[in-house]
Amino acid sequence: MSAFDGFFSDVVGGAKDLARTSLDGFVDQAEGDSKAFILTNKTELEKWGKQLANREITRDQFEFLVMGLKDLTEMHALTEAGVAEASVQRFRDKLINLVINAAFKNFIPI
Repeated sequence: MSAFDGFFSDVVGGAKDLARTSLDGFVDQAEGDSKAFILTNKTELEKWGKQLANREITRDQFEFLVMGLKDLTEMHALTEAGVAEASVQRFRDKLINLVINAAFKNFIPI
């Protein structure tokens, strides 16, 4: 399994766990929105992940880059399911933190 595959799996699995605890069970929608986020930003996330692994960028720089994607992150499935905007925003914030933590786990060599 590639580092990106592990990263993808960790983010999607973590998003499902977040949905179970913070979105009253909108797991399928959270999973769909999380996958869409990763796939939409795959090129950047892979590039930044490689740069992080090669120590071309720091953890702080990586975090800054990913945080820049937060405002562009659309949660279509959750919004269409009628989840309150405040709940969607909290989930989006947690998803970005999950992405950052999963990247550190999967892209930085031990």
